[in-house]
Amino acid sequence: MATESLTLEWWSWFQSLLWVILIFIGLIILFYIIREIHDAKVAPRLAEIELEKEKLQLMKLDYAHRGQPFFRVPPEKLEEINTLDQENIRMEADIFAKQNAVDRRIQRLENSVKSTKLDHMVEKIKDEERKIR
Repeated sequence: MATESLTLEWWSWFQSLLWVILIFIGLIILFYIIREIHDAKVAPRLAEIELEKEKLQLMKLDYAHRGQPFFRVPPEKLEEINTLDQENIRMEADIFAKQNAVDRRIQRLENSVKSTKLDHMVEKIKDEERKIR
């Protein structure tokens, strides 16, 4: 009987705490579920931000490297390069103008040849018509 009453007391005490323990375990599980959902949403964005930071760092390094030329050009050579560039621009303009003039002359010659060919064909047709009559 003593063991039954002890078991009964222990069981009634455990039943009163059972709901508290179950609620506590449920809250812990709910906490972990919410944390996983939050991490699932935040982690990819953090990875994107980290990737963008790495890209910016690489771009900074690339631009820093571009800023230092492999060789220095003295001002005299730089002026010579600029004059050669201006001369190239002038030559390109002259070549373009000459090419346009040549294209127009070729077009006129082609039209003249077509016209004379058509004139000769008309003459031949008239001759043939005369022969037939």
